[in-house]
Amino acid sequence: MKYKSYFRSSGHLENSTIETDSGYILDIATLPPFLRTLLVMDGTVTKALEAWFWEPVRVVAKRNFREKTPDRISDLKLVKGDDILQREVCLQGKQSDKVFATAKSVVSLKQLPAEIGEALEKGLIGIGGILRDKGLETYRDIYAFNYYPESLQLEHCQQLNGEVIARSYRIWINGNPAINVSEFFPISLYRDTV
Repeated sequence: MKYKSYFRSSGHLENSTIETDSGYILDIATLPPFLRTLLVMDGTVTKALEAWFWEPVRVVAKRNFREKTPDRISDLKLVKGDDILQREVCLQGKQSDKVFATAKSVVSLKQLPAEIGEALEKGLIGIGGILRDKGLETYRDIYAFNYYPESLQLEHCQQLNGEVIARSYRIWINGNPAINVSEFFPISLYRDTV
């Protein structure tokens, strides 16, 4: 699979449209400003959500298990039988109980120090939070966007109502692709806060 790369050196596009993986033409400029910021940033989403909505955000692990790859995963340089962690989480306000985003990820455990893999396996903290707290140098490469015109529900997380925008990125550690993440945001929740 050939990846596109978005917002590598700028948070702005001259032509504000992006063609999503499903072929939908998405005009990034029409999205609520804070949501647009989340989509182009390469930092920790949970921390930004806490600052914007001004409440603590908890990472609620809905699916979090270790397994062996049944097949090769070339974009993470994994071969059949490598250890991975499959995660699906909700980012939920501790006071409001609002689900600000959901995310699913595949973590290559061979690319992470054992203590970080173990912390992620416990599911008590987000990926960005643990990487930041442990001081691990990383690089994020946003490679895909998707748009869902109607409500969306991942297999294990609460349904996101209305239109949903998603982005996918890889986290590189020590020059190797280590984690694939897809995040899903309910657009109306961000329009209501403008």
